[in-house]
Amino acid sequence: MSPVQTYTYPVRAYHTDAEGRLFVHQLVNFLQDAAHNHADSLGFGQQQLVQENLFWVLSRLSVEIGPLPRQGEELCLSTWVKSIRGSVSEREFVLAKDGRVVARASSLWFCLAAGTHKPCRLPVHYAELMPVKPEYATTRGAEKVKAPVEEGNKKGITVTARYTDIDTVDHINNATYVRWLTDGLYAAGYRPHQISRLAINYLSEGFLGEEYRVTEAAILSGKHLHEVVNTASGRVICRAVTCWQA
Repeated sequence: MSPVQTYTYPVRAYHTDAEGRLFVHQLVNFLQDAAHNHADSLGFGQQQLVQENLFWVLSRLSVEIGPLPRQGEELCLSTWVKSIRGSVSEREFVLAKDGRVVARASSLWFCLAAGTHKPCRLPVHYAELMPVKPEYATTRGAEKVKAPVEEGNKKGITVTARYTDIDTVDHINNATYVRWLTDGLYAAGYRPHQISRLAINYLSEGFLGEEYRVTEAAILSGKHLHEVVNTASGRVICRAVTCWQA
């Protein structure tokens, strides 16, 4: 069986911004959907792991992005498992339009125990179902985003996790954080035109009803560092870097 599976995604009007470009968070939704469909179809996805009181969580995602697709276009998203080691698996993605690559992504996932939410080695009978293609789609793989050395001039917004932000394992959906980051940029007066890179690390769990401070700071021209912080505990829930073209 081929380790690579390809899925088709039409870009609908509700996937795009005011200029008809695909929202970045919707791109992340497509990546998640392909990952879940691929894993479930081969027998090692959420549908199967729930029977063992296990589940997958996304830990890191790095995306290299060309011109964003537009409303009415059809995308082909290919995905494969790059590696599986204990509780950790790497997954890759290539997004194409009319045969030309428009985005590449690398991701890092953990298998967690439902009772403790701690990493748990994937059972062997599931690992054996995972066909592996040991190649990265991106130049750097799923990157670690470093904490800022200095606080800098941070701007931000405050948000509360709503019912529609929650996924099937009762966490804030990974794409929701990306939407918050871009909303925070807009609220800070930045008008991003074209994103070229996103690297995001999911550091802790976020839940319904919790309040968060979503901050951004320009660290270079067109490059921004973002954090999502739980206002009650002060814990950093996720950290990201985005790069934008004017």
